[in-house]
Amino acid sequence: MAGTDQITVQVIRPPRRDGFGDPLPGSGDTFEIPGCLFAPGPTTEVLDGANQVLTDGAIYAPPGAPSTDVKAGDKVRVRADLYEVDGKPQDWGSAGVVILLRLITG
Repeated sequence: MAGTDQITVQVIRPPRRDGFGDPLPGSGDTFEIPGCLFAPGPTTEVLDGANQVLTDGAIYAPPGAPSTDVKAGDKVRVRADLYEVDGKPQDWGSAGVVILLRLITG
């Protein structure tokens, strides 16, 4: 895509929890995906007693690992913002992986 910058995003997988809600040691993970494109999406203001802003976005990642290792529930750091992965990433084979994101502030 002309006029776009490839970035490296950081994927943060939160640790799994035991039956008491405590994190299980060694179950979290962090890895990077180089060569990504980021497309910011629309924002929505939630004013129904919450005063939140929802911001969507998408990562267009290269095919194969580590892009295919991203799962729903992971968090992705894009520049200075920490987004949540919104649903299951879409693996398009040799065309790459689309990872939908959501940022909730407020």
